This record gives sequence, C-alpha cells and structure tokens, in this order.
Amino acid sequence: MALVNHAKKEINAKLVYYGPAGSGKGAALRYIYSRIKPVLRGELKHVPAGGDNLLFFDFSPFETPLADGYRLRLHVYTLTGPVKNPATWKMTLKGADGLVIMVDPAPDRIVQARESVSELRDLLSAYGVGVQDIPLVLQFDCSDAEKCDHDLSQLPSLLDLPGLTACRSNAESGEGMLDALSALVRPVMERIADAAQQPVSTGGAGRSPYDEGDESFSPGEAVESVSAASPDIPPEKAELSNDSAEIPRISIAADSFTSEGTVLRIPLDIACGDTCRRLVITVSADVL
Repeated sequence: MALVNHAKKEINAKLVYYGPAGSGKGAALRYIYSRIKPVLRGELKHVPAGGDNLLFFDFSPFETPLADGYRLRLHVYTLTGPVKNPATWKMTLKGADGLVIMVDPAPDRIVQARESVSELRDLLSAYGVGVQDIPLVLQFDCSDAEKCDHDLSQLPSLLDLPGLTACRSNAESGEGMLDALSALVRPVMERIADAAQQPVSTGGAGRSPYDEGDESFSPGEAVESVSAASPDIPPEKAELSNDSAEIPRISIAADSFTSEGTVLRIPLDIACGDTCRRLVITVSADVL
C-alpha cells in the first residue's frame, strides 16, 4: 500500500519490475533513470541482497506539487541477473503498489515465462494478494527481431494473464521503454485516490519529468491526486481539523469491512466537529 508522509507532504508508491533473468529488467530501469531530469530523481543504487542483486531508485513524476502541496514519489525496484534465492523476490515484492512483468517473447522462452508468472502468483499469495488485486502491465523486449516475428497478441493468454495490458519495447533504441511505466502509474494513482476516497485534481501537475526533447511521460494528465487522508496512517497519528476542540469520534464502517485471504481491511470513520475522514487499516497475517 502507498504510504503518505504528512510531515513531508509526500505520497510514496512502490513499483516492481518482475521477470526471469535475461528479460531486460535492469536495462529498463537504467533507461528510465537516464531519461528522468536529475533534479527529480534520487540515486540509482545497485546493492547485494540475500545473495542477489537489487537495483532501485526513486523519482517524482511531476515537477509541481499535487493538490494541497503534496508530492508523489515513486520507488522503482528490480532484481537483476539470475535470482538464487526466491525469498529475495518475496521481500522485494512486499508492499508493491504495481508490477511490470517482463518476459522474453521468443517461442522457446514461453515456458520459462509461464514458470516465472506462476512463481509470482505464489510469492504474492504469501501476502494474501492475487494478481487480480494489484495493477499489472506486461512488457516484452523486441530488440531481437526474430523474437517478435510471430503473433504476440496471444502472449498474455499464454502466460495465463488474459486481458493484461501488453507493451512492446526495444532496449537498444529505447522505443517503448517508457510505455509500460506510463501504463502502470495511472491505475496505481487511481487506486491511491480511491483508497483515500477524496480524489483531488492534479491541477496541471502532469508536466513531463524527462529532459526536454525526450519521450513524453505524463500519467498526471488522467490521474487524480490523493488527499491528506491516508489508508496507511494509524488512527492515533491521523491529522484532524483544528477548527474544533471537540473530542474525536471513531467508528468502524462495518458495511465496508473486507476480507481477502489473510488480508483484512478495516475502515474507520473519524469525526471531529464538522470534519470527517475515513482511514482504512490493512492487516496481513501469514498463515503458518
């Protein structure tokens, strides 16, 4: 779940590029990083993690703040090369708000891609999450023309992901490398706004974070911001209006209580004076 830091007025969301070795995950992150204006990005880091290699960075997709002065910060992660320890993927996927699934579209690599997707289902299920519960985008690299000289329209179905948005890219030229990220950011932002239940217009915050002349990346054009109410802020830290000195009243919205596997979502309505906000507490319990 996305995290909101009210002190810094910052919304943080986690995106993960997932896939088997050789699918182009590292190349995708490095290309995206190279196209982001330096003032909007953090450091690109490559560190060992559980015997594997973790590549990550963070950046803001908007040059101007969202409504109420809040800024969106996206944290992008992947594991590069062969992954020796599946637990490393499990930890990398923890708390992800959206995934780009990268696969090699060559016919002789379809079995490997299917196995990778099956492993992804198992890893997400450990957190009580299904592939239908999180924004997903499929990306396949066509740098080698021979890999893409056949019909790729059935690729999502072959991977048991029918209807999934699929993006073709070319790691050598950079063509299409930003499309998957753009396609993913939109539903991630919509889910954050829905969770907050108080969507606010970005008001022109969709200016491209990329250097002038680079490919356009403007998910803000059709994305709504999230308000100060956060689904991940515990009730004792919730910020209420200072316009009233009344004692806050907290009640559970029983009609909106949901349970999915080992994940419980408990909606709380917090009222103080004329101000009322809803917070959703998400509880995940591992089944032993």
